[in-house]
Amino acid sequence: MIASESHTVADASRCQAALQAAMESVEPVAPDRWRGRPKDSSAPPLLVQLRDGFLLLAGTFSPGTPPSRWDLLKVNASLTGLVKFSSNLDGDLSLRAEIPVEAESNVSLRLDQACRAFAAAQHLTLDPNENPVTVTPEVAPPDLAKLVEAAGWQCSSRRADRCAVLLDTRRGAHTASLTAQAGTVRVSTELASWDSLPTPGREGLSALLLTANARLRLARAIVAEDESGGAAQLEVLFEAPVSAAELRSALEALSVGADLCAPVVDILQHEEAAKLFLAIRGGPRNSEDSQQTTERKL
Repeated sequence: MIASESHTVADASRCQAALQAAMESVEPVAPDRWRGRPKDSSAPPLLVQLRDGFLLLAGTFSPGTPPSRWDLLKVNASLTGLVKFSSNLDGDLSLRAEIPVEAESNVSLRLDQACRAFAAAQHLTLDPNENPVTVTPEVAPPDLAKLVEAAGWQCSSRRADRCAVLLDTRRGAHTASLTAQAGTVRVSTELASWDSLPTPGREGLSALLLTANARLRLARAIVAEDESGGAAQLEVLFEAPVSAAELRSALEALSVGADLCAPVVDILQHEEAAKLFLAIRGGPRNSEDSQQTTERKL
């Protein structure tokens, strides 16, 4: 057995043990694929796969009244456990999470957090102000600069509870902001201010980003609001503690996400281009007729 195959077998064994501890039942369907039922009955059954160094989890989301893509991106900012709402190209909605499976990563802890978040997501309202982020009891905030250095990156600027890191992107410069507060470590980068977007641009951007959530590993697209306005962002939100390997995966994920999304985001800021994008991709909501197929397609 070659080294890479041995490593994959060991990871699969570790993941299966973590799944069995976190879930009510686990059914292996292949050496690296499982069907799992979380202990909380309000959480959806999950399809789980080990691929490319991540444990991928996917569950259905079939609300009675399909929410707008924009609302789902706002609610994404309220979810913990690395969970996110996403959409496929047909508009079918799902809940997903990706957990890094590196040796330093605590897969059991992250899986337990994800299962709780999958259950909580089923009860979220569409008002993000009513969905405060809740985490496990606080631990001492990490020294972000030291954590970034241990991950093999460098802070370009820092404050006590904040650190900026220049991402490894090929299509323009993008900076990630790291913050540690309320028992979480958040890594994010801004894609666009919605104040600068025409209405078609906002609709096109929400379609793009919700679909990107189904393709990006670890990172998720959100819409963040504060007193200064709102912005579309990519983020990774960890519940503390965070390992250097997890932070490295997060910065790599944001670099890939920014490279993939930013060029299209720039185009969508032009109203006529956004209208053309929507004509090809689909309007504000085109998923109502396909909701009943979500579970089958997952």
